[in-house]
Amino acid sequence: MDYNPNKQVNVEEWLSSDEDERLYAIQCWLSELTGSEIDECVATAVPILGIENQVALGDPPVTGATLDRLLEADIDRMTAIQVISEVLSDSLQATILAKKDFDSDAFAQALEQIDPADIALDYTTDKTPREPSSSVPEFSPEQRRVLIDFAERHADKQAMSWPETAGFLFAVMACPDMVMPSEWSEIVQGEAVFDDTEEAHAVTIARMALMNWISDCISQNRPAIPDDCQPDPEPLRILETDNNFARWCRGVTSGHNWLQLSWDEALEQDSHDDRALGIALILFTFFSNREMAERVVEEMAKQAGPEGMTLEEKATRFHQLIEQAALEYAAIGLEYRQMPSASAPRKPVRSKKIGRNQPCPCGSGKKYKKCCGRPGA
Repeated sequence: MDYNPNKQVNVEEWLSSDEDERLYAIQCWLSELTGSEIDECVATAVPILGIENQVALGDPPVTGATLDRLLEADIDRMTAIQVISEVLSDSLQATILAKKDFDSDAFAQALEQIDPADIALDYTTDKTPREPSSSVPEFSPEQRRVLIDFAERHADKQAMSWPETAGFLFAVMACPDMVMPSEWSEIVQGEAVFDDTEEAHAVTIARMALMNWISDCISQNRPAIPDDCQPDPEPLRILETDNNFARWCRGVTSGHNWLQLSWDEALEQDSHDDRALGIALILFTFFSNREMAERVVEEMAKQAGPEGMTLEEKATRFHQLIEQAALEYAAIGLEYRQMPSASAPRKPVRSKKIGRNQPCPCGSGKKYKKCCGRPGA
């Protein structure tokens, strides 16, 4: 599917296509227009998708009416769509921060207040889409501190620690499929509840900035491991309790397990990429904690026999491969996510969504959020 906001979408074709295909088409257009990587365009593409959906459905009517009003005032369609999408972006952000239902009346009122005369003052003549008003700055030490403080204060509520969050989002950004923040935020959050809108805003912005930093590292073929999560020079020290790199690895494996079906859908079993991914996962699993490391050595010893490596030897060998494993894991996912647009993007395949308060499907009798749905389960 091709997308050009200067042209009215074919309503029948648009609504019959998969939601992810529409989003991907918008990202491709933005990428070609701005020169940015496709993955970097998602923040701008999502509200545009929402507006095009509303216009195609005619619901709410005020969206289509606003678009018509702007077009009649000689505003080109691309600029009109961008203006309306920024209003939607601001409305959605306000909804998230206030932790309340979407205020459709406030959204409608904001659309009605758009003045075509003001648009020419706000938009460049080349009509290049601006970053949305909720764009995220570079990941800073202050934002890192925000995530550390939040995780420490809500550790009893199963909020992911700072290193686990960084590792989990690395797995999310390296996935062959696009994963929206609405999907992963609840997992990172655990049972924690924000104290107020100020904390909600600070934590949300920090998480998005971290996600963008990880995406930037992946696109530049750099290991997306924060400085304070780097592996200790002594391999066996990583296996000690509360080591930050071990926690980062636990976040990666947790994220990969959550997205396992996406990888299974993308990779051919026993292919070169499948084997390379498996090696990286073995390394991340090994350094997750000492128990997992001993289990990996035990399993490998069954294949190698008496000549198998000891725990210390294996730790030393794996330690030398950490950077390569992180780069290969991310590169494989990026390669499959950037498949030629001629082939329709796959619908994201993730572990089936289960209500957090529903009985866990494993049969334990516990609620899902207290059993297999808890972070790192």
